[in-house]
Amino acid sequence: MDVIIIGAGNVGYTIADALSRIHNVTMVDLDEKKVTDVQESLNVGTLQANGASPVVLQKIITKSTSMILAVTQSDETNMFSCMAAKAIKPDIQTVARIRDHEYIFKTEPNGTYLGADHIISPELLTADKMARIALIENAVDYEELEAMGLLVVTFIVRKEHSSFLGEAVINLNLPDLASIVAIYRGDEVIVLNESTQLREGDLVCVLGKKEGIDQFNRMMGMAREAKDFVILGGGIIGRRIAKLLEKEKSYVRLLEKDENKCHVLSREFDHVLVINANAVDPRALRAENVGAADVLISATNSDEKNLLACLVARQLGIQKVISRYSRREYEDVFAMTRIHGAIGYHRVVANEITKRMISDENAILQMRHPKELFFSIILNEKSGLAMMPVGDLKMPEGSRIVAIMRDGEAIFPRLNTPLMVGDKLLIFAYEVKMSKLEKLFHTVIEASI
Repeated sequence: MDVIIIGAGNVGYTIADALSRIHNVTMVDLDEKKVTDVQESLNVGTLQANGASPVVLQKIITKSTSMILAVTQSDETNMFSCMAAKAIKPDIQTVARIRDHEYIFKTEPNGTYLGADHIISPELLTADKMARIALIENAVDYEELEAMGLLVVTFIVRKEHSSFLGEAVINLNLPDLASIVAIYRGDEVIVLNESTQLREGDLVCVLGKKEGIDQFNRMMGMAREAKDFVILGGGIIGRRIAKLLEKEKSYVRLLEKDENKCHVLSREFDHVLVINANAVDPRALRAENVGAADVLISATNSDEKNLLACLVARQLGIQKVISRYSRREYEDVFAMTRIHGAIGYHRVVANEITKRMISDENAILQMRHPKELFFSIILNEKSGLAMMPVGDLKMPEGSRIVAIMRDGEAIFPRLNTPLMVGDKLLIFAYEVKMSKLEKLFHTVIEASI
């Protein structure tokens, strides 16, 4: 498929990196430096031009162009680009990046959006994800597979989780509606076996229905239910998080440095305390007794400020710290500081692209490490595996079946769960040659993102 991406910023770069592995991609941007950076690091075509210009679009949209993604910093530019592309080629699929949720408007309840067929809002997606993590006490990461009604949540094992520490996974009384996918221990990815023992600091990735995830969270134990939240930054992300948490009837404080913005924000909320304060000033944080909060969420527009605020929050004794970051290199920085609840644009965008625009039969999620894959396949008759118990299946080392979709319902397999033709198998794999899995299941696996 031939794809055009307008805007070579962080979001455009991330999308190009994901899609260029299976599609022909052309990136368009006026900024010479951005275009040069893309040329030097990605296998895509480039054009230094105004991608919102109908004249430019007429030149670059060809008969083979199937999709155009407009992902500049301007909502208006993105919407206009998509509308112009539709005028040039009515059957082209259009995707617009929208930062402000007020621009997200459907022309019909089940129809397309105004100006675009699909909407991607990294800011709102990031905000929703951060709010979900904040509300699940032991969680540090969160993904949703809407089509399957499943959640993928990563939990951190702390010293107070005495029932987990040193315990072998086989001895855990896991909820029926959940399954452990993998364990992250430092830079190591442990693809589960029943004798794996949990240690302090382990990150446990769990797939499950919402009820199963809630049960797993309670099973770990909660020092206290999170009710007191502090949000740093009153931009698009901070404002959205505040609105989501306000609905939970929690005590929410939002700190914003810009006094004028504070006046605007204070009129938007009924139960959120808006405070005019410098979010990265330790004295201001102490003055507002931020250390007493259950969760601190840093959502400013600066990666450096977010990192500093998180470090200060840890010094103040806040157990759970969540932050956003926009540049890929900050993923390693947050990891070095042991701040696990750091949410990056690149994974948010890549996963949204995967879930919305690539079939479920291919890759589903981009996980924490590049060599991880989480994808699904359909069990066919050629495999000869029908009625075989999951425990008897000789999966390649580093891979396992974590769920089975059967007749629209999710089954979280145990060793005696039988396989059936037509089952959709959700498979987690780490450093596994796809050819081995293809041979086992007699199928072609196109997982690539």
